Amino acid sequence: MTEQEIFEHLFTIAAKSDDTGGVVSSCLVRQGNIVASGVSCNDGRHAEYVLLRQIELSALQILPDDIVYTTVEPCGKRTPGGVGEYMGDCTTNLIRAGVRHVVYAAPDPDASAQTRYKFEQADCSLCQVNDPYIIRRAASLFNSTITSARDALPQ
Repeated sequence: MTEQEIFEHLFTIAAKSDDTGGVVSSCLVRQGNIVASGVSCNDGRHAEYVLLRQIELSALQILPDDIVYTTVEPCGKRTPGGVGEYMGDCTTNLIRAGVRHVVYAAPDPDASAQTRYKFEQADCSLCQVNDPYIIRRAASLFNSTITSARDALPQ
């Protein structure tokens, strides 16, 4: 699959999300094929967390060349006392699960510095797609369900 096809899949499965805090979807790609997917939920579960649980339930092993694609840059921290705090941040969860490569579309200015630092420390790659259309579409998807303008991603 091409990068564009992978993101088309992510935009399609995003319709399954009930997240009112910004829709995100993610998937694990192995040798060009999507082997697992996840979407964010209104109960505080981020797409990467859902993806990792799906991988675990499917008894899949994450391989060194696998790539996680996500519509928004993984969070590097969770809000203390927030609904999802007990789940941990997505960056730490991905690294602990053995993910070595992450490709995202829309940047998350609130998480970028912490996320990049954690991936660098773990010697993992974190890359943004180069396609402006995919980046804008991912940001629009996220922003389509938020209830507060202060949570919006830049377009």
